[in-house]
Amino acid sequence: MIKKNNNIKVVAIGAHPDDIEFGCAMRILYHVENGDTIIGIICSDGEKGGERETRLKEAENAAKTMGIKKLYNLHFPDTNFPDMIIVKDAIEKIINKEKPSVVYTHFKEDIHQDHSVVAQASAIACRKVPNILTYKSPSTILASFHPHLFHVGSEEDFQKKENILKVHQSQIKKYAGFDLEKLRMESKFYASSINHPGFYAEPFCANHIVLNLINNDKSNGSASA
Repeated sequence: MIKKNNNIKVVAIGAHPDDIEFGCAMRILYHVENGDTIIGIICSDGEKGGERETRLKEAENAAKTMGIKKLYNLHFPDTNFPDMIIVKDAIEKIINKEKPSVVYTHFKEDIHQDHSVVAQASAIACRKVPNILTYKSPSTILASFHPHLFHVGSEEDFQKKENILKVHQSQIKKYAGFDLEKLRMESKFYASSINHPGFYAEPFCANHIVLNLINNDKSNGSASA
């Protein structure tokens, strides 16, 4: 989707620390390699899943490892987000400031209430962004998730993703759901489903994509995707 060497600004949004890493770490690493500027937004501190300061530090370290240039923390209460419009307004303020060309965020059909709220809020807050892609999380409703866009990576690429996720040691120790072997199998499955056996794929659904956006269009502050 991204033209090589056409540097752009990208925003990745997660409800909690580790969501971005699960959903699109390989894709973020690809953007960094291309020279794109990556901005992260974490909507809560993940305090229900562990000690707040530990989780924030893990998120900061993971962001540095991925090459995220700036990380915004919105500090909404974990599992008890405010009204969707409040979340939308907070995200939109950042989007208006950063003016990205691409946004990655949660898929709307998700059994985790925070993920669902962020997906809805992002769709509205980022409505003027040329390209919005939604990623799969461990709690995404599989019956509703029908990906049609994929980022394919090598064994080395997936190992980098695993190493980034391993920064979140507090979650690996606490939750069986933090299952890297399951993630590996799913990633191989998605790659095989698009005739790339032996590789790994991150699946995405599109909220919308502007196919014919002019490169480096100064009129709206955006670049081509």
